[in-house]
Amino acid sequence: MAHPRLLWAGVALLTVAVGLAQFGGGAGFERNPNGKALIETYEIIQEQYLKPIGPEKADELLQGGISGVVGALGDPFTSYSPPRNAHIREEDVRGEFFGIGVQISPANPDGTGAKIVNVFRGGPAFSAGIKTGDVIVEVDGENVSDLPLFDIVAKIRGPKDTKVTIGVQRKGANAVLRFEIVRRKIEIVSVSKAMLPNDVGYVAIETFLNVKVIEQLRQAVADLKRQGATRLILDLRDNGGGLLDQGCQVADAFLKRGVIVYTRDRRSTRAYCEASPRTIWNDEMVVLVNGSSASASEIVAGALQDTGRAQVVGEQTFGKGVGQNVFTLANGGELTLVTFEWLTPKKRSIHEQGITPDVKVRDNRFPTPLAFEGLGAEPGAEVTLSTGGKTYTTTADEEGKFSFSEELPPRELSDVQGEAKVDVENDAILKKALELLGAR
Repeated sequence: MAHPRLLWAGVALLTVAVGLAQFGGGAGFERNPNGKALIETYEIIQEQYLKPIGPEKADELLQGGISGVVGALGDPFTSYSPPRNAHIREEDVRGEFFGIGVQISPANPDGTGAKIVNVFRGGPAFSAGIKTGDVIVEVDGENVSDLPLFDIVAKIRGPKDTKVTIGVQRKGANAVLRFEIVRRKIEIVSVSKAMLPNDVGYVAIETFLNVKVIEQLRQAVADLKRQGATRLILDLRDNGGGLLDQGCQVADAFLKRGVIVYTRDRRSTRAYCEASPRTIWNDEMVVLVNGSSASASEIVAGALQDTGRAQVVGEQTFGKGVGQNVFTLANGGELTLVTFEWLTPKKRSIHEQGITPDVKVRDNRFPTPLAFEGLGAEPGAEVTLSTGGKTYTTTADEEGKFSFSEELPPRELSDVQGEAKVDVENDAILKKALELLGAR
């Protein structure tokens, strides 16, 4: 029996019981011709396939069947995750794990590989000499260059005080550089802060995907108050959501009364959470959003907008107005299944629509990279494109095809957890927020 664990308002995952009995155990499943056919397919493969099917391969077949069932729903927010992935997600939700203290992103366009985008000051990787920009190519001697990012994360994390050897390629160095690092406790800090000119406090929430978000927010706002903040900017840009309860608590921190969010399932619509009188900030504030603000971020922005508590500034948000329940399954995996939609305090459905800002401003922090492709060139010929006073060059392949994608400089991140890096002069949305607060 699978049991629901948490309500999600963010990204999803899923898994299933290993074993034929569990896979086809339901009477309804066995009565369905397609259900019978699925069991028959598995049995025929087990008995007749050219190569023997061992236990590990059998597990892969069963999990592949589950992936197919989930995929057939055609729902981008319902998905399947094997037990190892579920364990990593569990660590993320707790807000701590044992690792080396870096942020990584895919090194390759297909989402594989790992490139270090930030090394946290004082962490194990920092002390060992790992640098931002290093590309991880080995973990404990295994080549990981083409592995999915999630698999690389699983290999880097591990038990407390154990060692892991990270091999990296560094710009300007031909050889693989290897670092033996002892895994230490790493806390996921999802809230960062800064004091801006004219007594404006700035707080950014990166994700709602861990249970420590609300405590980190309270601490950040308290610190800003001690520094003399009289107005507040809450930045939810690029925050893809996370735990619904954390979204409710963050909105509640700024509201004194009223419904924060409604949920509507197959049977009914009800108030899911309501504001309590106690708040952490009563003065003027503005909320920043962009096209990547989704789900729990939209719950917070929608609640503060509907109640008139704060103006919302930026771009139309993503528009994820559905939520999921997480079910722990018999094999240790998880099914995150869309089971409800949520509505703003005015009972607005924002799914596939998003939150419309009170003041629209384009997010100019990340310019669009120039890219071009084509065919018909001489094999091996150089192809150039000149535009905006710049010239871009690529080489045609043996079939005369060519392509080019501009590599933009990485976003500058703070290497001190909890401290935000902001660009008051060049960030258009932030500048508009400061104007609305009368701070420019």
